[in-house]
Amino acid sequence: MAAAATAAMMAARKLPFPLLTRTNYTAWAMRMKYLLHANDAWAAVDREDSSKEVDAGKEEMAMMIISQSIDDTTLLRVAEKETVADVWAALRSMHVGVERVREARIQSLHSEFDGLKMGNAESMDDFATRFTTLVGRIRELGDAMEEKYVVKKLLRAVSNKFIHVASSIALFGDTNKMAMEEAIGSLKAHEELVKGRETAREEEQLLMARGYDSLRGRGRGSHGRSRGHGRAGGHRDKSEVQCYNCDDFGHFAWECPEKKKGNEEKALLAGYGSDGPTLL
Repeated sequence: MAAAATAAMMAARKLPFPLLTRTNYTAWAMRMKYLLHANDAWAAVDREDSSKEVDAGKEEMAMMIISQSIDDTTLLRVAEKETVADVWAALRSMHVGVERVREARIQSLHSEFDGLKMGNAESMDDFATRFTTLVGRIRELGDAMEEKYVVKKLLRAVSNKFIHVASSIALFGDTNKMAMEEAIGSLKAHEELVKGRETAREEEQLLMARGYDSLRGRGRGSHGRSRGHGRAGGHRDKSEVQCYNCDDFGHFAWECPEKKKGNEEKALLAGYGSDGPTLL
C-alpha cells in the first residue's frame, strides 16, 4: 500500500499542474479532469457509487495532483476534508458559489449579454474582447451557452458599419454550425479590407491636395517678384516689382521717374527746335 502511494506521488511530481486562480475555475476543472483520467484517478473524485471503496493508491494520486494545483491559501481551506471527493466539492463551491448565487449571477450576466452592443467608433478587436470575455464568464458558471446562440447574438450586436457583412454571414453562412471564432474572423477580415480602401483613398486625396498646392505656389511665384510694366498690379506690394526702364525696385515702368525726366527733356528740345528758325 505504501509502495503504491509512493509510486503515485513520484509519478505525480513529474506532471505539469494547471494552477487554480480566482477566474479560471471552469478551464482548470476541465484540465484536472483530463489529468486525473490519464492517471486513472478520476474515480476517486467522481464517486458514482459511494458504497464502493476507492482504491487507496488512486485516492493518494488524486489528492497529490489536486494539492499541487492550488495555492497555499486554498490548500489550508480544504485541509480538513477527509476525501479527495470532498476537496473537489469544496473547491467547486468556493469558486462557483452555491446554486442560488450561481443562478443569480448567470441571470445577471445573461441580461448584460442580451444588451451588449458594439459602439460606432469601436474596433472589432475591442468588441470581440468584450464579447468573448462575457461569454467566458457565463460558461464558467456552468451555463452551456449554445454556440449558434452566441454567433447569432454576435451578428446582431455589431455596429452599422458591419451590418452588410453580418447580414451576408447570416444569409449565406450556416450559423447553426459556425463557431464564434469563425464569425469574429470574418468580421475582422471585412474591417481590414475597409481600412485598406480608406487608407488608399486618403493617400490619393493627399497627393491631389499636394498637387493643387504646388500649382498655386507656381502661380504666386510667376506674379510675385516680376519686372513691372503696364498698369496691372492692383494691390500688389510694389517693393517686389522691378522696373523694366531703370531696373530699380518699387515702381512699374510706366511710372518710372527716369522715364518721366527723359520725356520732359525731349519735350523741351523739341520746343526749342521748332521755335529757333522763327526767332532768327
